[in-house]
Amino acid sequence: MKEFELIERYFQQEKLSWCNEHVALGIGDDCAVLNVPSHQQVCISMDTLIEDVHFPKHANPFDIATRALCVTLSDLAAMGAAPLGFTLAITLPKAESNWLKDFSQGLITIAQQYQCPLVGGDTTRGPVLVISIQVHGLVAKNSALTRSGACVGDKVYVSGNLGDGAGALPIVLQDPRLKHRDSNSEMSQHFYRPLPQIKYGQSLMGVASSCLDVSDGLVQDLNHICKKSAVGIELNADSIPLSNALLQRYGQTQALQYALTGGDDYQLAYTAKHCEQGIYIGDVVAGREVSVTGCEMSGAGFQHF
Repeated sequence: MKEFELIERYFQQEKLSWCNEHVALGIGDDCAVLNVPSHQQVCISMDTLIEDVHFPKHANPFDIATRALCVTLSDLAAMGAAPLGFTLAITLPKAESNWLKDFSQGLITIAQQYQCPLVGGDTTRGPVLVISIQVHGLVAKNSALTRSGACVGDKVYVSGNLGDGAGALPIVLQDPRLKHRDSNSEMSQHFYRPLPQIKYGQSLMGVASSCLDVSDGLVQDLNHICKKSAVGIELNADSIPLSNALLQRYGQTQALQYALTGGDDYQLAYTAKHCEQGIYIGDVVAGREVSVTGCEMSGAGFQHF
């Protein structure tokens, strides 16, 4: 299959690469052309996922696609941005029709759910599957949520349960294609389809003093807020929200370790004077790092190098 035939058949589909008020020109030219309202700014983020590093070899292509787009969209959620569009660069060992059909269907599912069309990209051949996605989002001028606004006296919140992403990894590694849809399959979906908190992030505009998504582990990620805001954070281990599925499978001690250092949750962690909708887990204090009362931690979060 030739490159442009591949693009037209699997990626240049109306359900995946549509135009709208913000996308004047999408796939089919040298560049995409995007319309940006004068009162808004563009937020851009990019993630690269590599086979056998970020997902198991022989994983279901539909699941690979949903994971790749979801984890990148999560960065827009952390900034309070609304999705505009995304680009895809994919390196394939070989072009298999059934694989590409399932992969594109996974992209369609998430693109439709979050109204984020594919606007361009690149395909090439290489020794291992590599997927790079760049997302573009819109946010009102000078109002994006950042990591640098936390103040001593703020409270620390998260948007939902933590630890399920890390707890899902052993299940996924045992059954990469998720062929056995048993009681563990719901937890496994936290790995392959960690739903980005787009609406939640937008609701924090004017409320949160700082925000980020939990990708590399709660403690490690909150240390970024500490560094950018020149503050410390004190967490209460008893307040960390854990799902019943995680607790039943691993027990309290291991579940809490996954929540604190495991990563792959893609919930939002943020600071605010007060927030009705959030789950309160700690406080911003004087200092320069994260501490946890009520447990001993092991592990330091995900490290790329």
